[in-house]
Amino acid sequence: MSEPTIPNSDQEAFHTAFSWLPLDHQTEQHAEFYGRTVDICRGIQTCLEVAHFSTLDRGTDAMPALNTIDTERLVRLALTSSQMLAEIAARNIDELKDKSARGSRKYEP
Repeated sequence: MSEPTIPNSDQEAFHTAFSWLPLDHQTEQHAEFYGRTVDICRGIQTCLEVAHFSTLDRGTDAMPALNTIDTERLVRLALTSSQMLAEIAARNIDELKDKSARGSRKYEP
């Protein structure tokens, strides 16, 4: 069986990858963390806003956007996302401490 032909990756396409970061910083570890932080925090904000307004709508004439179970799922997603972000930040801090302990004052990813 022959290998499939993969199209050339330099072909033009309508979609282009998005990044919050300037092109010259997209491969830097600390800059990637900043971009990831923006994405995660905005996702958490969206989850909590939908859950909050769904909860407020219960007991009124308005139909909530989510049922109780789905509301709790979104809250859990927000909690898990914030935990993941904290773990990534803690690893970055540990790397800084390790570099500092080895005498390297400057953080270089």
